[in-house]
Amino acid sequence: MVNIYMGRDSCYARRESIYISSGPINFEKAVTHLYLHLRDLKRGYTYDHECKRVAMDYKLFEARSKYLIKLCREHVKDEDECKKVEEIVNYVLRKRSLPEWALRIVEKNLVKVSSLETFF
Repeated sequence: MVNIYMGRDSCYARRESIYISSGPINFEKAVTHLYLHLRDLKRGYTYDHECKRVAMDYKLFEARSKYLIKLCREHVKDEDECKKVEEIVNYVLRKRSLPEWALRIVEKNLVKVSSLETFF
């Protein structure tokens, strides 16, 4: 099963030439995931774990976003960090956008695949 958003071998790396670096879902990675979830919701599609294009409706958007809270609690085990994840997830679900300050986090955490990486 391929990761959709995280890692050099993720669907996003293969199909969109961007990805989130691998690792536990902390606050910064959750914010970056939410940015990509919002992107998918806006354009109406995303990828499944086989990297096939599938519809991104609000129900899937909500499920993927809430799953970040569960992943944080399983991997990070820092309740303060996971509470921040829960707060930003709830904000995004209410507003369907990220706050302006969060975009700086996304810029720092979104990895762009260079054309040389795809060549080798």
